[in-house]
Parts: sequence; C-alpha cells; structure tokens
Amino acid sequence: MSCSDKNVPPPGRPAPRRGSVLITALLIAAGLAVGLVSYLQLSKTALKLSQRTLFVNDASNLAEAGLDEALYCFTRVNAGVEIKTAWSGWTLSGATARRTLPQFNRDQNGIGTVKVFVNGYDGSVANSYVLSQATITPFDGGAPVTKVLRLGMSKGSVFINGIVGLAGISLKGKPEIDSFNSNPTNSPTGPWRDYSAAISTSNALVVVKSGKLDLGNGTVKGNVGVGKGVVAPPASQVTGTITENYAAQFNMPTYPTAAGVSKSYNLGSKIPASLPVVGHTPAADGRYYYFVNDATIAKTTILTGTKVTIVGTETGISGITILGTGACEIYIDGAVEGGDKGSLNNNNWAGALKIFSTTRENCTISGNGELRASLFLPNAELKASGGGSSGSVVGSYVAETIKMSGQMSFHYDEALQYEGSAGGSASGSGWKAASWQELRPGSDYTELSALTGNFLP
Repeated sequence: MSCSDKNVPPPGRPAPRRGSVLITALLIAAGLAVGLVSYLQLSKTALKLSQRTLFVNDASNLAEAGLDEALYCFTRVNAGVEIKTAWSGWTLSGATARRTLPQFNRDQNGIGTVKVFVNGYDGSVANSYVLSQATITPFDGGAPVTKVLRLGMSKGSVFINGIVGLAGISLKGKPEIDSFNSNPTNSPTGPWRDYSAAISTSNALVVVKSGKLDLGNGTVKGNVGVGKGVVAPPASQVTGTITENYAAQFNMPTYPTAAGVSKSYNLGSKIPASLPVVGHTPAADGRYYYFVNDATIAKTTILTGTKVTIVGTETGISGITILGTGACEIYIDGAVEGGDKGSLNNNNWAGALKIFSTTRENCTISGNGELRASLFLPNAELKASGGGSSGSVVGSYVAETIKMSGQMSFHYDEALQYEGSAGGSASGSGWKAASWQELRPGSDYTELSALTGNFLP
C-alpha cells in the first residue's frame, strides 16, 4: 500500500460521516436560534402588552385625578369661596376653565400628562361638565395611551342648609338655629317627621354677605359664613366653623312660562279652593302649571299625590295647605305673609312648599305656629316674630334681610338636601356630580377639539 493510500479505509468498512453530523448540528443550532428569536419576540410582545395594560389602568387613575382637581374647585365654591379665588391656578376664559397638571413620572419610565377642561365653571351655562384627558407616553417610543373622562355637573337647589340674609340678619331674644332630618330614609312618600329636640342636629348654616350679623343671645348649631367686611360673631355662639369672605351666589331662578311647558292653564284672578282642578291634565314633566294675575293665594289646598306650580303677576300669598304627598312651587312678585294672617303649609314638610318672589315689600311670619317651607325673597325683608313657647320656622330661607324676634327659632330640614333645583334655571350654591362617562376612541374623540377650543386634541 502506497503512502497515498493510508487514509483510505480498508475494504468492507464504511467511510466516516463527519460532514453529515456537522450539517445536523448546524440545523439543530439554527432551529434553536429561530425558536429563541421567536421566544424573545413573544416575550417582547407580552412585555409590551403588559406594559400597555398597566398604562391603560394608570391613565384612568390620572384622568380621575384630573376630575378631582375640578371637583375640589366646585366644592370650594359650595363652601362660599369667591369663584375666581376658588379657581385660582386655572386659565379662565368666558365660561370655561382649563388647566394642565405638572407631568407625572409613572412606572416603567412612562411620562403622564393630564389636561382638564371645564365648561360652565361659574354656573353661567345650563349643562356644566368637566373633561379630563390623561396621556401616558411609554419610554420606548411606543404609541401613547390616552383616557378621556367626562363628568356632568349640576347645581342643587338655590336654597342652602340654613338662612341667608344677603344684606344682614338681626336676631333678638334667644333663638336657636339648628337642623334635623324629617325623612332620614329619603322616601319620596315619607313619612316626614316633625321637629323635636330629640332629633336636633348641628348642621345648620347662617350666611350674611354684607351688612351686619347680630345673633342676639342665640346660638347657631352649625356653621356661619360672612362676606367681606362683615364682622363674624363670637365663636362661643357658633358650634361649627366660621367662614370669612363668603361669596356664594344666590340668583333668582327663571320663572316658568306658558310657552316653556307642554300644558298649562290660565286662572286669571280667581284661584280655586283646591288644585289641581278636576279634569285638568299635567304637563309632560308631571306638574300642573297654573298662571294667575292680580290674585291672592289665601285658602288654596294642594291635593295629595300632585305637583302644582303657580306663577302669578301682581300676586301675593297668605295661606296654602298641602295634603299628603302633594307639592307646590309658587313664583310671584307679591308679598308673603304667614302666621296670624294666614297659614302656610303648617302640616307638611318644608320641601312640599317652595316660594319665590321678586317683591320688595316686607314679608312677615308671626304667631305661635310652625311654618314649613323654603322661601327665596332676595329683594325683601323677612320678619319672623312671636313664637311663644313653640313658634318656629322650618326649612330654608333666603332674603335681603332677616329679622327674628321673640322666641322664634329656626330649624333647617336636612331632607331638603335631596331636593333638586326648583324648576326654571336656578343657579344657586350646591354643585354636585350628576353623571360620569368614559369617552371611547373614535366618534367620541372627534368632537373634543371643537368642544375645548383645540385644548384637547
């Protein structure tokens, strides 16, 4: 065998398959590499999905924080803080307020931005709302995650939980001002409890925006709010807090009109002994609307289970009775008299009778009886006198000035807090959230720019 033949295998033995083993190893390595790359890609996708899920939840929380910023300002207005002061730090333009909160550094190094837009922050529009847009931009340059929430706001009754003397309150004797709840279960059909010392609470509010507040020897079981320049009473006469520079607004609501309701009746100067009149039908909102002129509401009974609205020019009121679950709202321009000269809802709860009047005449409540109502007389002086050992006024009262003498006491009915605005476009204190909505990408987003003047994209 020559030297050149020494690597040739002997006859009958197969040649080594070194090349095929190498190829197999390379194929296995390639398969592993493909699998590893796929696994890494899958892991990366899962990581991104997990990260975006985290950011989606986080964006919702940030958007909620934006709503809370606006709610805080509305709450300050409710507490009597002057509107522009309550909204300090916001950019105000017309009826809108807007604000961009400082950036947030979020988990996974994401950057969060929150922009808040408020329409009707000052109560000048019928349907106020808050838009809060939260955007989180991932650190890896991925598409931003955005959430937009909408909060509808409504104003409660023009009445507050107490008595308001826009230009002063003078109390003589030793009156007690406190609160109670006639309907703790908030049942629309009652029963409503009478006031008694056993269920007295300390949640009343006394407000004077200008002039003088004189509590006499009386005590306020609750809080006091005084406007700029008004001297606050001694702390010993107030069980709660005293707020200075109180500036909440108490605006007369818009009176209903015959053209503004689907069904109404004109009674002229003659008001029947009971309302609604047999055969009459309510308007679409379930209320019976009656318009009168040069009339006196003196001996009228509102039937149980009905809601009646009376609107009158050159009209005053001295007596009305409300039966059972009946309710009545009265919009007039004349004086209100109760007590010795007439009976005003002495047998029902305060929310059953709401009276609004633009009169500048003195309005009086006298005698030993109990008046249960909500009165809104921003241009008139309200005088409450007498009282004996049991006389009192129950409900909520707003007047230009209020003078109470004798033993007449005042009890705010906390059940009134569940009452909405009394018709028209009442715009008093009492902001509260009315609706909550999460806007969806697409059609919901298309109107954001137009609604907010390009503030929200």
